[in-house]
Order: sequence, then structure tokens, then C-alpha cells
Amino acid sequence: MFKKFINGLVFGAGFAIAFIAVVIIYFQFFFESMYENNLVSSKEVVDSPPSIKAQKKYLGSNAVFSGKFVKNRNVLASGSGEIIGKAMLNGNPVSGLKLRLALNGSIMSQWSITNSEGVYSVSMPYAEYKIDGFELDSNSANALLAGKIDHPQNAHSTGNFEVSKEKKGQGLVFRFVDPIKKNITKNKYSVSDDVTLKWAAYSGASAYDIQLYEKTDPHAYIGDKALFEWSSRPRVSDTSFNLKEHGVELKVGNFYELEIYARDNSMRVISQTYRIHSGYDFEVTN
Repeated sequence: MFKKFINGLVFGAGFAIAFIAVVIIYFQFFFESMYENNLVSSKEVVDSPPSIKAQKKYLGSNAVFSGKFVKNRNVLASGSGEIIGKAMLNGNPVSGLKLRLALNGSIMSQWSITNSEGVYSVSMPYAEYKIDGFELDSNSANALLAGKIDHPQNAHSTGNFEVSKEKKGQGLVFRFVDPIKKNITKNKYSVSDDVTLKWAAYSGASAYDIQLYEKTDPHAYIGDKALFEWSSRPRVSDTSFNLKEHGVELKVGNFYELEIYARDNSMRVISQTYRIHSGYDFEVTN
């Protein structure tokens, strides 16, 4: 009798669990269907696409790493030690920029926000450190640095240094600048055209280094061919560059992108053009 009672209890419990599962599946399907129907019913068919609006965002690198950093990066606990650095935009302090440092090849620091003087302070335990990169908060960077790039000669890493009670660590100095603006008015040229590419004069620049990239796929991220050796790139003092005068032979069906570096009177690089690796400036036709 007791055995029959137990069997009945088990059977009843199993039936109840199965019934609950069926009810859950039913209501899940019911509410998902209602949600999907509401989405479909709220959509409208339009006759023409919306106009393309230029996004106002930071154009530089949001993150640079060298080491064993993975997507779910470990974060170092805060401590009594500090690493101090600075962020500057065209020589002026950047206030409110949120950032963190990549440390010792495998760990991220706590987030820090620059103060009114552009200074950031990262808290960490006393130890030996090496900076292997950084990460900028994208929302913060887009809000404060829209249309800007990182300085071409920014340092992204350091050697080893000690953080102790007596000594603070020296962090990265983030320099952000305006990019050089290209004035390329045509996106197609004939192979027989005498092509001169132009750009806006950059404040403080006395010379410009030129590079031209050639590609067969206009939207390929890699595979660009540099037409000039890096050490022998043409340097001009004007804000224009004639391709034929510098021996450039354009090929029908290929796509080209102009890259420019600006140099000051001491020949130090002070800015460059914003480069879209999966884009191009002009196409060559018959």
C-alpha cells in the first residue's frame, strides 16, 4: 500500500511538472508572438531612404593594446599607489575624458576621469608596472573629441617603473589634434586625366609627406598597396600634389586613397589625415 502511495505521488509530481512546463512554453510563445506582431504592425513602408548624416564621433583609436588582453579583461584592484597622466586637445586640457590603462601585459586599471586641468589619476597597489596600452570610453571620447584624431606620435606604452609610497608612476600623455582636411572634389577620374590632389593648409605646418594607397576592392580593410616607399615619400611645401609629376601611374578599375602627414618647422609630425581603411578617395575609369 505504501509503495503504491509513493508511486502515485511520483506520478502526480511528474504530471504537475510537465503541466507547468507546457504552460510556461505556451505563455512564452503567446507573448513573443504578440511582441513580434506589435513590431510588425508599428513598421511603416516608406518610398525613399533617409538621407545619410555624417556622424559626429571621435576619429582616433579608442583602444590600443600589446600583450595578452582578451575581451573579458581582468581589472586591477584600486590601492594606495597612483599613476598620473594628462590629456590635451590642440594643446589645451581635456576635462571629463574617461579612460583606463592596460598594465603588465594582461590586466586593466580602474577607470579614471580627467579633471579641469586634463590630469587623470589611476589608483593601484604598490608594485612594479609597465603600460601596454589604453582604452577610452567611447561615449566620453565621442562627446569631447568629435572630429578629432590622436596625435600621430602619441606613445602607447612605457618601460618598467615602480609605484610606491614615495613615488607616483608616470602615465601616458594623450594628445588629440584636428586632422588634415582633404579637398578632393571628384570621386572618379579618367586614366588620362592630369590629377592634382589638394588639401587645406594645416596650422603650424611647413611641409607635408604624401602617401597614396592603391586597392582593387574599394571596401577591403586590408590589401592596400602603398605606391611610395615609406622612407622616400614625397615631401611638399604646398597644399597640392600632382600625380604625374611624381611618377604615379593610375590603373583603370582601381581605387585610391590619399594620406598626408603635416610637419612643423623642426620637421616634427604634428598631424595627419583621417584614414578610412575600408574606403577610398577616388576611382579610376577609362
